[in-house]
Amino acid sequence: MAGNLKGKYFVASRGFYGTNSVTYKNIEIDVAKYNHDYANPITSFDWGNTEKGANLLANAILSTIASPTVARIYANKYTQDVIQKFQEDEWKMEAIEVARWVNKNTNYKIDIDEDDELKAKEDEAKRKEEEAAKEARRIKREEEFQRQVREKLAKRAHDSEKTKKEAHKILTNNVVDNLCKELNIKYETLAKILDVELDTINNWRLENEMPKLARKAMEFYKAGVSFKEKNSQLKAQNNNLQEQLDKKETEMSLFEKDLNNYKKFITSLDIPQIYKKFKEL
Repeated sequence: MAGNLKGKYFVASRGFYGTNSVTYKNIEIDVAKYNHDYANPITSFDWGNTEKGANLLANAILSTIASPTVARIYANKYTQDVIQKFQEDEWKMEAIEVARWVNKNTNYKIDIDEDDELKAKEDEAKRKEEEAAKEARRIKREEEFQRQVREKLAKRAHDSEKTKKEAHKILTNNVVDNLCKELNIKYETLAKILDVELDTINNWRLENEMPKLARKAMEFYKAGVSFKEKNSQLKAQNNNLQEQLDKKETEMSLFEKDLNNYKKFITSLDIPQIYKKFKEL
């Protein structure tokens, strides 16, 4: 109910090794609870897109606030309407916002007090303002980066053609940009992984070069992500095999039960006595 949803939040954060954390009321949501695809298991929740990890997160949120039935029917729509719009590595959403979406977009209704509804609308407006401000700051940082590139290249080279080619390489084939794109992470996340300031990342972008230790650290990071994915797949396969084994054991148990019943039936017939009576006929 809405009274229980007030002040309760879903909090999400991208992990360094491919495992994203999502909590509700400070308790982490177990992705395995909602992941039933053993052939292609999802190792963690995701957002900012409409892929399986994002759909799984939508399913978990709707199941928590509404019901598994609502989640099964409306998870895809919730992914498109809400989950894919979270572009930050870290975000927070009040549970009452989920209830408002459910009331507006489904046949399922959750009671919401008028005061709570008004507060939720105010919070939503505030959240949108904060998102707009963040986006404005991001655009400003990118514009500043572009300006620094042009200034640096203008000072460095006298040959205008060479300057254009170098600028084009930095802006379109940037080693830092390519790395972030490969790992599907933001510059802020890269800074956290390497434990450096965001300005340091921007300087590397400007130079179109990363220190050797940083490149080595990212190789270990990618290896860790790969290992975790393989480990999750092995766990899923193990769970699948265990389910098959349990099924076979159940079948064997039923077979043994039927066999014992058959033996009891044969014993109850007392074949020797029946044969003796047959001969006396």
